[in-house]
Amino acid sequence: MQNVLCEQRKSGGSRRVAIHGLPYFCAKLSKILKDPEWDVRHHFYEPSGLIRFAADLWRCDLAFTWGGRITMGRFLRAARCLGKKNVVILWCGSDVLYAQEELSAGKKIDSWVAERIHWAASPALAEEVRSMGLSCEYVQVSFVEPVATPAPLPASFSVLVYVPTIERASLYGLDRILEVADALRHVEFTLVGLQRGETLKGPSNLKVYNRVKTLASYIEQASLIWRPVRHDAGISFLVLEALAQGRHVLYSYPFSSCIHVRTAAAARREIERLLNLHESKELFLNEAGIRTITQDFTPERVRANLFAKWTEVINASCNTRKMSQVPVNGN
Repeated sequence: MQNVLCEQRKSGGSRRVAIHGLPYFCAKLSKILKDPEWDVRHHFYEPSGLIRFAADLWRCDLAFTWGGRITMGRFLRAARCLGKKNVVILWCGSDVLYAQEELSAGKKIDSWVAERIHWAASPALAEEVRSMGLSCEYVQVSFVEPVATPAPLPASFSVLVYVPTIERASLYGLDRILEVADALRHVEFTLVGLQRGETLKGPSNLKVYNRVKTLASYIEQASLIWRPVRHDAGISFLVLEALAQGRHVLYSYPFSSCIHVRTAAAARREIERLLNLHESKELFLNEAGIRTITQDFTPERVRANLFAKWTEVINASCNTRKMSQVPVNGN
């Protein structure tokens, strides 16, 4: 099968990629990967689509899964059974925490899984994966559409934060948010993301909203976005969207055009500093953030980068196969 695929690529056939993993991110990624030289297919792993899913996996030059693991799951087991050699595993956040828990509980890394190609959605995640004994590199997959004309900062200073569910509140730094909001009663905080039916008790200056389809309008109405996560899923799309709109960002990870803060005390100091600039009419759009997005995090940049990286993997596999078939000493 591998020989047939390599011959098809030499004759100009489209490269085929089967994408699997976290539905939201896979769907978002597959939308920007339209190209006449690539046949990229994403299917949800569900009973009604198993036959089509298996067919795409069997025919693909490369299998790409958004979500890392150290043991065999259904997708990786299917890829191994079908003899897939080009399998890329992208680590994206909580999967690292789960894998660390499994290792602490005594589980071992599956040897076949360890031999696949491991990428990570941020430099910090790549380092964490390497610390588990796996070879891993950072490959950029996060992107956002640039905003042609970002709206000016609002007349009223406010801070936007995001927590997707009470169950994972600690991971997203809710305790830090409540501490700072309570200490800065003169500053308006807006929290978005909770699931329907979830409630949160906080100070009167903290407005709480449930999950919405897009945060664009909330970002536009804020001067500052604060992401106090204890562990992030790669490079945050919220951070990228905020930078694209020229908003100021406090982030618990070091990142271009953001203010790096790791504690509630540090966040409080920065919020007060930015508020003082706002009150003196010296707080303007985060122009450096806008440039970061337009230069490095556009869909076009990510698409070109992924195609180049996937091409390297596919070509390397074909070249290895070709070299293994060269006769030794003329035999």
